[in-house]
Amino acid sequence: MKVSIEDMAALERQNYAAMQPMVAVTPGVELILRDDVIITSSQVFPTPDANHACLLQATRETAPDLIAEIVEHFTSRNLPPTIFVSPACTPEVLPDLLVAQGFVRQKEQEAWMVLEQAKDWVQAAVSGQVNVHAIDQSEALTFAGVFLKAFDLPEEFAAPMAEVLSPSIGLPGIFHYVATFDGQPLGVCTVICHQDLAIIGSAGVIAGRRGLKVFSGLTARISVDAYAAGCRRALLQTTAGAPFERFLRIAGFKTYFTRTCYTLA
Repeated sequence: MKVSIEDMAALERQNYAAMQPMVAVTPGVELILRDDVIITSSQVFPTPDANHACLLQATRETAPDLIAEIVEHFTSRNLPPTIFVSPACTPEVLPDLLVAQGFVRQKEQEAWMVLEQAKDWVQAAVSGQVNVHAIDQSEALTFAGVFLKAFDLPEEFAAPMAEVLSPSIGLPGIFHYVATFDGQPLGVCTVICHQDLAIIGSAGVIAGRRGLKVFSGLTARISVDAYAAGCRRALLQTTAGAPFERFLRIAGFKTYFTRTCYTLA
């Protein structure tokens, strides 16, 4: 589908603006929203998802100084400098400038997918054995444990992740869900409602249990809560070309654009 550069930039900026209430209460997380760049960083989780710069708005002349500032930001925090480049970035030669300065283009791309009508979410049949609920403070560790298992991450991160997650539980417009199958927690998801947009993140189901309609149960609950909160569109980011992107297209999502990750070698 045809999406304008202006719409891409607006969607990217809205995604990060929506995070501000969560960032404000989350220890060790920074979010910088500027006209020429967006930077997010976390001392707790040194992953590209949590630590990167994006939406660079520069010229050929100003880009080197902006890139140097980004590198300094991350190296001063002992984090690898990472920049996501979308079609909305300027100048157009930004990828070449990054490579010239030692950045390496990563193979996987990030697809930004939008569902235009949240109320029309196409869903598979939901199993009666799947229960989805928004968690309270007592379930932060459960959420963290399922998330780490779903993404095959070390379980020792569960306690610090729960500590980071806990302050945002119960904030207006922010929902953290756990899906259980026959009482066993198997899936998680976070939704941030911002203006008309429901931003879906941290969505995962434990490997080996993905054929139990757990994700369908999550989407069913999300669509109801998001629409009630005034959201009329939904945004989700996933790996471009992965089977999950195809699943989302079947569910009615459309790929607005893709971002490419560059990491300083």
